[in-house]
Amino acid sequence: MSVDIIKTIQTIENKDLDILFKPVQLRILKKIATGCSITENEKRYLRGGLGKKLNLLRSLMNALSSNDDRLTIFLKTLGEYYITGYDALKHNGFGWYFEPKRIVVVNTRIEGSLRIDARRIILRRVKSLGRKGWKMDPDSGLRYATNERIYHDAKSTHQEDLVKIWVDLLDKYGKMFVSKPEEYKRLISKKVI
Repeated sequence: MSVDIIKTIQTIENKDLDILFKPVQLRILKKIATGCSITENEKRYLRGGLGKKLNLLRSLMNALSSNDDRLTIFLKTLGEYYITGYDALKHNGFGWYFEPKRIVVVNTRIEGSLRIDARRIILRRVKSLGRKGWKMDPDSGLRYATNERIYHDAKSTHQEDLVKIWVDLLDKYGKMFVSKPEEYKRLISKKVI
């Protein structure tokens, strides 16, 4: 439960709050806002309908205050997904010079492609995302493939240009690029100079 929400609720007039809250619920919120202790019966209200209302208000306030762009909002509706390809390489810090025109999203719901703003989103559907092949960005909340997973995805979809760039980055950065570069040693030995 967020104290900020309760303080915000306290600034609204009671006649407007009657739409959302019952009189008993308003009394409990006032007690919490003033720092008074609440009884066991009032704690039951917080675990029940009042708690659900406060959680809903908090999620609505977060949604309205977030500066998510349309892509982020769309991706969060997909459920299980991760972004792979050039965009994931750029996010992981190894493709800073890339300007990806396509964003490849592996997910468990939708197959196809669409445009959001000026970006083309390619959606690849799989049965399961498998074990952790992605990491969540703490700032945006989006999921990006690990460098190892990017290679696997590029190889399975026959993106030879991405595989070549990936091998070049592996050769250049080694252990900074992947956790176990010795597993990919055969790729570097095959590389044509």
